[in-house]
Formats: sequence, C-alpha cells, structure tokens
Amino acid sequence: MPLLSRLGIAWIIGIALARWLNVPWPIAALAGVIALAALFLYQRDRRIKAGAILALALTAGAFRLTFFQPTFDPSHIAFYNDTATPLKITGIVIDEPDVRDYHINLQLRVETIEAEGIVKEGQGLLLIRAPRYPERFYGDRLTITGKPETPPIFEDFSYADYLARFGIYSMVRRPQITLIESGQGSPFWTALLTFKHHASQTINRMMAEPYASLLNGILLGIETGIPRGLYEAFNMTGTSHIIVISGSNISLIAGIFLLLGQRLVGKQYAPPLAIIGVIVYTFLVGADAAVQRAAFMGLMYIVAIWAGRPNLAINSLIASAIALSLINPLILWDVGFQLSFVATLGLIVLVPPLEHLTFSFLQNRLKTEHVGLLMALLNELLIVTLAAQIITGPLIVYHFGRFSLVSLLSNLLILPVQPPIMVVGGIATLVGMVWLSLGQLLSWLVWLPLAWSVWIVEQTARLPFASLDLGALPFWLLVLLYAAIAAGIWSANQSSQTDEHRLQFRLPEIGSLQTRLWVGGLAVIVVLIWLAVLSLPDGHLHVAYLDVGQGDAILITLPEGDQILIDGGPSATDLNWRLGQEMPFWDRTLELVINTHPDADHLGGLVSLLDRYTVERALVADVEGTSQLYRTWEAELHKVKLTPVVAQAGTPLHLGQNVTATILSPGPAVAHIDEPNNHSIVLHLQFGQVSFLFSGDIEAPVEQRLVQIDAPLQATVLKSPHHGSKTSSTEMFLDAVNPQVVVISVGKDNRFGHPSPEVLERYAAHGLTVLRTDERSTIELVTDGQRIWVDKNH
Repeated sequence: MPLLSRLGIAWIIGIALARWLNVPWPIAALAGVIALAALFLYQRDRRIKAGAILALALTAGAFRLTFFQPTFDPSHIAFYNDTATPLKITGIVIDEPDVRDYHINLQLRVETIEAEGIVKEGQGLLLIRAPRYPERFYGDRLTITGKPETPPIFEDFSYADYLARFGIYSMVRRPQITLIESGQGSPFWTALLTFKHHASQTINRMMAEPYASLLNGILLGIETGIPRGLYEAFNMTGTSHIIVISGSNISLIAGIFLLLGQRLVGKQYAPPLAIIGVIVYTFLVGADAAVQRAAFMGLMYIVAIWAGRPNLAINSLIASAIALSLINPLILWDVGFQLSFVATLGLIVLVPPLEHLTFSFLQNRLKTEHVGLLMALLNELLIVTLAAQIITGPLIVYHFGRFSLVSLLSNLLILPVQPPIMVVGGIATLVGMVWLSLGQLLSWLVWLPLAWSVWIVEQTARLPFASLDLGALPFWLLVLLYAAIAAGIWSANQSSQTDEHRLQFRLPEIGSLQTRLWVGGLAVIVVLIWLAVLSLPDGHLHVAYLDVGQGDAILITLPEGDQILIDGGPSATDLNWRLGQEMPFWDRTLELVINTHPDADHLGGLVSLLDRYTVERALVADVEGTSQLYRTWEAELHKVKLTPVVAQAGTPLHLGQNVTATILSPGPAVAHIDEPNNHSIVLHLQFGQVSFLFSGDIEAPVEQRLVQIDAPLQATVLKSPHHGSKTSSTEMFLDAVNPQVVVISVGKDNRFGHPSPEVLERYAAHGLTVLRTDERSTIELVTDGQRIWVDKNH
C-alpha cells in the first residue's frame, strides 16, 4: 500500500476516534508529542519509526477535529438558541437560496444581534426558513425577528449534524423579514449565481417537467424541482447518482477545457485553462462534499498531465480525503462524500479483479476472437456498474435501510445515454441563453434520452421487490461486510497476479466519429418526428383533472389542440410535472389560464408558470387577494405584460369550433357574499352533447343563488365544488346539474377530511360515478361530443 494511503487512513481514523471518544485537545496534543518523541528516539528502528509516523498522522487528525468544534460566546448566534425572547438579527444572505414549493431556505451571515433593546456585533451562520414569497437573493441584507433554535434531531436523521457540516448551529422558522438592501455579496459570486439562474431558467423555458429538473440536476446541481414520487423511484432503483454532480461531470468539463485549450492557447497552456474551468464549474454547481472530492481528483489529474508525470488514482483519492477533511473534518460524515469516495475506490480496486475473473471465465469457454469483443462490451456496460454496486451496497443499506434489486438492470439501461445528455444538454442550454428558439430545438435532442431514463426508472421501480427494506444495518456488520469485500479483492488479485496493469479491451469502431454522430443524430430526429406526429390533436376534447395534491388544476385540450389550464394547485413542482405528462414535449404554450380564485391551493402552482410557458390569455376572479402569493402573481403577470380579464357572469369564451364556454359566476347575484370561495369562477363548457361544469370552491349560498336564477347548470360531468367539502354539493344544486360523473380533486389523507362522508353519501344517493384524484391520480376524460370515456393511460 502506498505511504500516502497509509497516512490518509491513519488521519481519517484519528478524526473518527476523536469524535466518537470526544477526545479533548490536550489529550490529542499529548499523544502527538509522544508520537513525535518516538520518531526522533527510534530513528534507526524502521518499524517503530513507521509506526510513529502513522501515530503522528492519527493524532494530527484527532487534533484537527478538536479545534474544529465551535465555542459559543454571547456574540455567536447559537448562544441564544432555544431562548424565549425573540431577537432582531441583521445579516447578509451568503449562499444561493434553496427554493422549495412552500418555503425558501436562506443562509444568513450574522452581523448584529439585538436582544432586549441592546444591539451588539454578532457572528455565526443562521439558517432561515422563510415563506416562499417574496423571493430572496444572494447578497440581500436582511433584518429578521424571530427565535433561534437548535436544529432538530429526528429518529433516523440528525438535521443538527447535517447543518453543522456547513458551520450552521442555529435556525429560525418563518421570522418577520425586512429587506434593507440588495447586492451586498461578492461580485464574483453574484455574477456566477446570476449565470446559473439564467441557465436554469433557460432549461425550464425549453423543456417540460420532469425533464427540465433532471437536466438542471445533471448540469447545474439543482435538484429541488424533481417531483417527490420520481425522486423516490430513482432511490428505489439505485439510480439517483445520475441526477447529482459527480466525477463524470468533472471529467467531462476537464476534457472539454483541455480540448478547447489545446486549440485556443496551445497544448502547454491548456491545463491551466482546464484547472480554471473545473474550479469555476465546481463553484457553479454548489461544491458539496461529493463534488469537492471529484473536483480535487480532477485537478490532480490535470496537474499530472501538465507536469508530465503519471497520476496514481488511489493516491489522488486519498489526497482528496485528506485535503477536504483538513478544511472541514465533518465532511467525513457526509453521506454524499462517503458514497462518492467508496464508489471511486470501487472503480480503482474492484474493477481490475472483476475484469480478470470475467476474462478467465470467458477464455475457457469461448473462441479467442470473441473474448475481446465481449469483454469490451462487458467493461462498458456491466463490470464498472457491478463494481460500483458491490462497493456502495453496504453503505447504502447502512444509511437508508434499503437495497435495490433492480439497480444493476436500471443502471445498465440508462448509463449509456448519460454522456449525450450532458454534452447535448449543455450545448442546448448555452445556445438557449442567447437564442431561446434555437436552444429549444436542440433541447428536443436531449429530451429523448431524458425521457428514456425516466421511463426505465419508473418501470423498473414498479417491478415486484424492486427495493428491499432491510432496516438499519449495525455498524459492526458494515465493517464486517467491507472486510469481506476487501478479502475478496485481495484473494482475486493474488490468484490473477495482475495487480499492476488493467486489461485493455476496446470495442471496434464502426465508421468515423463524424459518421456515427450523423447516423445517431438522424435516428433521434426520426424518432422525435414520429413522437410529434403521435401527439398531434385527435379531434376529441380532453379534460384532465391533474393530481396536484390538495388543490385544483384542470387541463383542457380542445379538439384543435389548444390548451386551457384552470387553476394550478398548491405546488409548482406537481403542476409542472403533470403538465409535462399531459402536453406534447414540444409545446410550451397555454392559450388560456384561468385562476378561479386566489386561494393558495388554486393559485400556488400558477405563479412560476409564467417563467416556463407562454400564456396568451389570463382570466381571473373578481376578488382581490391579500396574500403575498397573490401580490407575486400580479407582479409576474405584469412582468410578462399580460393583462388578465376579470370574469363576469354571462360572458362567453371563444374557444374554437364546436366548443362553447360560458361564465356562470361571479356576478351581481353573489356580489353580497363575503367569503372568497364564493367568488370562484364557475365555468360551463359544452362540446356536442357532452358538457362539463367547473365549480371552483363555491359553497351552498352560491349554489342556491345559481339555482334560483336558472343558470344553465346541467352538465354531464361535475367538478366537485370545494373538493367535496360538506359546505357544498347541496341537494338542490345536484338536482339542477344532474351529472352522470363527479370528479373530486383532493389530496390523499388531507388535513381537512375532504371529501366529506356526508357528501359522498349524497353522490351515491344520486347514483353518480365518483372519480377521485387521491385514488386514481390524474383523471383524464375524453369525449367526441357524443360519448365520454376515461383515458386508460392514466
């Protein structure tokens, strides 16, 4: 074993022991002095000298950890954790905001702390969990009022330990926030994050979900937009590594900059350009622990090329662990770093013996001329993947209590298309940032491999026993499993006696690179044209009640292909995902968007919609919202120069041939009713002999008034008012509508108890067919104007 590897292992063990045994710094220092004394006193004894050097590395690791532990004096924000009195804290947002559906996480570098009227200089980092709107940005100086608290420790996860790895020991939930000034961050970081935001927005404009979020994760390290259900499928199939930045991304960036550098500045100066490129890209994507490991190894590889010296992979890996843990010893407890480190170790130490075992097996059973070709195929598709699965499997079970039985199959099917996704996706994004239309055309080329990846992951996740829940793996068993793997590697290396060189097998090249690119590109274009033809309008009316949780979102596709969206549900992530499932991959336009009323469960998903789709018309209820969400919605409409039309009862909507729509409410008949739900837009839509009634969240008073004024309520399909609440769906209203089908848009196990058992009994008494999104997910009804049926694809 190389000396650096032994020193690195000793250093890591020292850090681990110091944390587990809570070693105070005087003890670590004393152990270091003893090791140093032994080194000088026994210089002639090589064994004692070697042991003293390793002991010195071990105590150095322990000493590093003891000095990393923070102390909290009255100037540190963590000093005030869990106190009863709210504080007024001023600071600057120092990192890219972590945007979620319902909130936003901000890292604040504390400048001042005001407690009981006394203002003092402060220090430390504070995590703020703020409302989703208004938006906050890097470099904002904020004053917040709230109670700092210690981050929680859950039964299966320590959020406190997780944040401590970033130097954060305090958090404040939903404080009062005042923006003092913007633009107080570093010019370099401001420029970099502005570029990243623009790139991400470009991807979102070019592509539908979930493919836009996948490409954001693969290229930019932004994973927050991926739907929960899809992310869980990636976890179940052991493929979540493709949606995070990894060594493959860094290798690609290094290779691109080396190639460009050789053409632009010559071979001698290409490595410095590649070094700059890797460093900037690492900062751009967020530089988490796994990315730092990959970047460090990539930089060592480039430096080795520059110096003209061979770079031993195991030394690079160990050096990366030493360097990163020297900066932050807690990085060793980062799960992403552990998996990245172990996976890379597997490629270094496990692939060669697997190659030799496979080669020996095939050599005794196949003709010599066939062995090389098969080995090349197995190297590309199986051996490397198998090595990564074997080496990371115990660690995955230890941390997550699950083991994927389909991981090898899923990875074999999707890994070959990942390099084209990175290359073509990166080119499309850069082009789209300058010329959106051309970038969108290029993005269709990357949509196909992304769609393939998603389809494979979803299908393999549905297989029986795709993932086994094994529960927590004891630490001693984890150590035993890795000891067994190490013994197996040692035994395989001894039997093959080929430790020094890997066997080299290459697939025969079929044609020139240019020919392969042309053939591959034309094949993708043919498939895209075929898929586009299949998604052309079929002359039917499609009404899809989207599964967006506890809220409403309905997509209407007219016979000519135009689309109307009624409400957006509470979550932008869920809405964008469902729209991506329903709309053609090339379609980024909604002809009409209707917000029935400004409640969050109807408006929440619409706010960010305008950043992704071209919306030609907007229709809103005649009611003023008071929430920050509503004010942001108004600002977004103004930003895209879209003036919404206010709905008035009796107004017809022109939607195309053979489709008529009429607004039934709000109007003078309900103007005196204060409850915002009762100012919902009620829309009646007719296509041939089939009709739909979209009722928003109206309640009994509006239902009664609509019946009294003889509004044309009769409909084949009723969207259940107010998610099936007991405040709606009165007997007289159901008699007037006389539907055959009622659709309830409702979230599973929602806290409101919707739909009401009383209302369900009423529907049953009327003999109605009841369809619920919490039971069936998205429900798409299709009609030719005479018949109506449920689309079986949902």
